[in-house]
Amino acid sequence: MPRCHRCETDHDATDLVRHDRRSVLLVHCPTCGCLLGQYRRHGDRPAVDRLKGV
Repeated sequence: MPRCHRCETDHDATDLVRHDRRSVLLVHCPTCGCLLGQYRRHGDRPAVDRLKGV
């Protein structure tokens, strides 16, 4: 059970607020909004810009 270091409340992992940003997953406390962690998403193909005709 994750514990928030700011408000010191315990939460189930399913209650945490998640924001999916491109290749990073941000996890916040649902009570106070404090950032609990950020995790790289592995297994996704990286987005690559390729110039065509160069």
